[in-house]
Amino acid sequence: MGDSLTVLGSRIGIAWDPANRQTYLVRHGQHPGIPIELHAGVQIGSRVLTLPLSKEGDSFEFVDQEMTATTMTLGGIDPETGIHIKLTARIPFRPRDDEFSTVPVVYLELEVDRLPSSFRWVAQHEERVEGRLFLGVSGAGMDLHYESERNAITASYTSIIHRPYEEDDHSQAIRSREEEVACRDRIAVLSGQWEGTRLTSIFSLGKAEASTSLSLAWCAYDRPLLNVLGTNSPFKYTQTFSDIEQVADWAVQHEEEVKLNSDKVDQIIAGHSLGEPVSKLLAQTLHSWLMNTWWVVRDNGQDWFTVWEGNCYFHSTVDVEYTQAPFYLTLWPELLELQLQEWPLFGKDGSRVLGERGEGTLFLSHDMGVMGDSTKQYYHHEMEVEESTNYILLAYAHWRRTGKDDAIIQHAAFIRQLMDFIVRCDTTGNGIPDKGCANTIDDASPAIQYGSEQVYLGVKALAACQVGIEILKHTNGTELDPYEQFARQALATIESTGWLEDHYAVTLSRTMDGTTDPWTGEPKSGELLGWDAYHIYTVNGLTLLDMVGHDTGLLKDRLVLDMKTGAEQTLGRYGCRHTSYIDTQDKSVFIPGLASHSRKVGWISMNMLRDIGAAYRGLDLLHLAGNYWSWQCTTNSQHISMFFETFYGNSLSFYPRGVAIFGYLDAAAGFVYDAVHSRKTFSPVRGSIQVPILLFADWKRGTVPQVSSSLADGRIQYQYVEVE
Repeated sequence: MGDSLTVLGSRIGIAWDPANRQTYLVRHGQHPGIPIELHAGVQIGSRVLTLPLSKEGDSFEFVDQEMTATTMTLGGIDPETGIHIKLTARIPFRPRDDEFSTVPVVYLELEVDRLPSSFRWVAQHEERVEGRLFLGVSGAGMDLHYESERNAITASYTSIIHRPYEEDDHSQAIRSREEEVACRDRIAVLSGQWEGTRLTSIFSLGKAEASTSLSLAWCAYDRPLLNVLGTNSPFKYTQTFSDIEQVADWAVQHEEEVKLNSDKVDQIIAGHSLGEPVSKLLAQTLHSWLMNTWWVVRDNGQDWFTVWEGNCYFHSTVDVEYTQAPFYLTLWPELLELQLQEWPLFGKDGSRVLGERGEGTLFLSHDMGVMGDSTKQYYHHEMEVEESTNYILLAYAHWRRTGKDDAIIQHAAFIRQLMDFIVRCDTTGNGIPDKGCANTIDDASPAIQYGSEQVYLGVKALAACQVGIEILKHTNGTELDPYEQFARQALATIESTGWLEDHYAVTLSRTMDGTTDPWTGEPKSGELLGWDAYHIYTVNGLTLLDMVGHDTGLLKDRLVLDMKTGAEQTLGRYGCRHTSYIDTQDKSVFIPGLASHSRKVGWISMNMLRDIGAAYRGLDLLHLAGNYWSWQCTTNSQHISMFFETFYGNSLSFYPRGVAIFGYLDAAAGFVYDAVHSRKTFSPVRGSIQVPILLFADWKRGTVPQVSSSLADGRIQYQYVEVE
């Protein structure tokens, strides 16, 4: 199946698509990258056998692959000779170590050995097998020049970065122009001899013997490319390296350190008992996330970290980063903090939505750029209440998880203005916003997507005001009564009006009156179909708070029943769709590159966030990871699409959002951590788990605390083992 491996924030990586015998160089343009051919194989006599990464030769009869957090591998076996080769791609990725993790180098190593006995029912002969191992690259427009004095190859080619046009109307598509980027990468030879266009070595193998491997380090160094607020900003790694020679020297000198780091990091992340689908998703979703990252430094010295929204290419879409927050809170909180410092630059005047009622308030943009520009929102329409609540919840969760209050102190006034906006979007006084209700679920039926008085947004508004009050108290804020009153009313309304015997409604409103289709601008009226359906979104606004121990007061028994019945009513082969309502009135707009409507669509990452919230309440839905992994295998075994978010419709691929799966580890252990109050608790969801607590990992040493559980007298017991 397709996979990719990309250096964090540095725009250099390798993606492969074995089903179509194709490889890609990940650089600055659209996914999956620049088409190239990676020639990795053997020549035995007149036979040429290659891994399915190029059109050259014949494919090995048996091909296998593996993926870890820091590596991806492809292997091939030739039954006739017993020859086995394995190609490994590797990156320097160490969580919470930005200098190491942004070094712009991808390592490739090709190994060869011979099996000790026959493969399946093909007899092995005793004679030695002699041949040539080779590893090379080619591509249209790529010039390779070997320099013997450096023992390195200069790879010259052109990459493309897309710049959006400065237009206000993006209702049909986001138009862009292509800007050429002249690249001169350095490929350092680590082992093997360069002959013509490839590395080679001769082997002669008896049974169970191995030979010398071939290895190289593909290094990059680019001029400033990402336009941040009007200025192209240099990559983060330029603070460490001044040119491509220094990068190549580092790659040669640190080859063994990078291998050792892979052993440590991969072992920590895979050190759980939640099953193979979870292990695979932890690796695959991380690879997909890395493929979307940009890390540069502004001319004022501010680090600027953003994540593309997959094949939509929006920069750090707030709702996408919200869904990914379990990853940040578990693995690398500092990356979330960088974005918390960036988003306030993209606040908007609340009067644009509410008129005079919104004066003095702010709401948050959906995104902060697209493609090669991080300058302003480019998504077609606003998601005013949702993104505003998301920021507050993210800021609070980061503060409580880390104990660091820089972001909330610096942006306390911004947070207050967001809270003012949220409160004023409730024009009925029931505590549930009825204005600014379009949301991220942009391929769903009207009830889910932009219905008035949504329970989904009501819960988020309730939670955001509750934790916003705590933030304002911490920053010496006063005049909190309006927020406290709103939160009390929201909680009462959700429980009294939103509950429908065995689940929470989609919306409190039963009509479309007063709403507007955000895609067409058309006012809507009449019956709101699906308002009372089962759905998976009630706990979406609670999951991050579960991780830090904040209880909104919503009734636990109801929340558990809501998730249980919602899952039963919406579950399909690959996961739970948005809602049990099947939309038969498809009047939506089809906009390639943005969204497309579907009758029964579902999103994998939203399932994951629901599963995390369920585990924190003792409901075990973590087994559904098998469904989600099945969808990834189904799509990527046909053509590379990396984390494919949507099933039964839409086409959100190469998506970063799947890293929400990292929250499974903490949720399975019931791990709650509030650094502000030095509170750490556990409540495992199963009686037979072992999971690492990644927040406290020592990635350089390769150690991590573990939680294990067992059953005794029908009760779950646990043990937490810290690292000495």
